[in-house]
Amino acid sequence: MFYRLNKRDVVSGFITSLSVLVFLFFAQASLAQSPHQKSGPISEPLGKLNMQIWQVPVELEDGSRTITLDATTFKPDGEGPFPLAVFTHGAARSAPRDGPYDFRPDAAIRWFLARGYAVAVVIRRGYGRSEGKRSVVEDGDSEGFIKVLEERVHDINSSVRYFQDQPFVVADHVLLVGLSAGGNSVLAASRKAPKGVRSVIAFAPGTVTIDGHSARDLEQSEQGFRMYGSGTTLPTLWIYAENEEFYSPMLARSFFEAYTSESDAEQELAILPLEGENGHDLFLRDEGPKVWGPIVASFLERLMP
Repeated sequence: MFYRLNKRDVVSGFITSLSVLVFLFFAQASLAQSPHQKSGPISEPLGKLNMQIWQVPVELEDGSRTITLDATTFKPDGEGPFPLAVFTHGAARSAPRDGPYDFRPDAAIRWFLARGYAVAVVIRRGYGRSEGKRSVVEDGDSEGFIKVLEERVHDINSSVRYFQDQPFVVADHVLLVGLSAGGNSVLAASRKAPKGVRSVIAFAPGTVTIDGHSARDLEQSEQGFRMYGSGTTLPTLWIYAENEEFYSPMLARSFFEAYTSESDAEQELAILPLEGENGHDLFLRDEGPKVWGPIVASFLERLMP
C-alpha cells in the first residue's frame, strides 16, 4: 500500500573501487597527523563522482571558538555551478568519535548527481573526525532533545552557508536531506534555514518508537514537532517505509500532523511499500532510489525546477 499525505489532502496510496579506498586511506592518515587542518578542500576531486574531502568551519553558538566538520562533496561532470543537496546522518551511538565515520549513501548520491545536483555529506560535531562534543539524548529528556536539535540545526545551517559561498554551488538552490535523527534535524533546521534553501526531505524522522512509548511520551514528541514546524515556510517531504522498524504509519502521521499543524508551507508525507523486515534504512539501500526516487523526483520538479 502506498500513502501520500499532504496538509490538505490524504491519498492512499562504496563507492567500491580500489582507487577510492586507497585515496581514503591516505586522506585519513593525513587527517590523523594534522587534526586541525585549515578549512576548505583537503584533496583534489577523485573518480567519476568527483569526490572531494573538505573541512567546514563552524563557529560555536556562544562564539567561543570555531570547530571544523568533516564533509565530502560529490559533483556532476562540468564546470557548474550546481544546485546542492546537503545530506545529514542519523544518531549512531556506536559511531567513532575520533576516527573516520563513513556515512556515504552511494545510491542516493548517484541519484542526485544524475539529476544535476552536487551533494555535500556533512558529518556533525563529535562524529568521526568532526570536532566538538557529541551530545546524546536520553529517553524522556525533552529539554535535552531540544538542546541537541539546536546544536544539529546550528551545524547544518552553518555548513549550508559555507557551501553557498563556494563557486561550484548555486547559492539559491539548496536542498536539505536527513535520515532518522538527521531527518529530525533538517526539519528543525527549516525554520532557521539560510536564504537559498528551498526545501527539505526527511527520511524516517521520529522520536518515540513503536515498542517504547506512552501517551505522555507521544504528547511530548508531538509538542516538539509542533514547535519546530511552527512558522516554517519551506516545503517538506517526509518519507517512511510501511515496514519501518521504529515508527509505525500511525506514529509517522502523528509526527507529521503535529509538525504541519501551525504552518502554511506545502508539506507532504509518503509511506512507501517495501519488502523485508525493516525499512528504516530505505534511504541507504542500493535499491532505495527505485522506491523513493519517483516521489522525490516529483517533489523536486514542482519545487526546485
